[in-house]
Amino acid sequence: MKKIIGLFVLIAGLLIAVTASSANFAYFEADRNVHIQVVPDDNELIDLRPMQPYAYINDNGMLVIDLSHNNGNWEEGFGEGVSPNSTYIFEEVFGVSNDLWEGTPICMEITYSGGDEVTFFEGDYVAGQTVGSDHLTVTVMPGDVVRIGMIINTTGISAPDSLDGQIQFYAEAGECES
Repeated sequence: MKKIIGLFVLIAGLLIAVTASSANFAYFEADRNVHIQVVPDDNELIDLRPMQPYAYINDNGMLVIDLSHNNGNWEEGFGEGVSPNSTYIFEEVFGVSNDLWEGTPICMEITYSGGDEVTFFEGDYVAGQTVGSDHLTVTVMPGDVVRIGMIINTTGISAPDSLDGQIQFYAEAGECES
């Protein structure tokens, strides 16, 4: 009798094991929280940070470059723009930082859609070596800030004309290709 009971227990155990291992998962449901804070450009995981008074964060939290009396940093008695037929070089107008939690480098593309009078460069300006571009790519390592400068060339432009355009920023994970 003990052998028969033992045999039944063994068969029942095998049936349970086979049944449990051949089951297919069909469904799972759960509710979880998602919290995403929308912050101004200078507090993002990839910051666009003003570094000169010509650049600022507007009321919508976006970086603006404005060399006119409309700039919130402008004060009475300061200049209201740039001269005709001249070239201005501004180092460190804004910075691009990489504060992503993953600790990965990013390739940032900075594209200017206005005229060719405004170009951008990375780091310090070196006369005869630094060339501005309306399409700049820079690698930003984790925790670093890349300083972006601006060249304004108003040759052939006279007052009261203005230069207007848009800067687009696009970032991908990884270092920029040379």
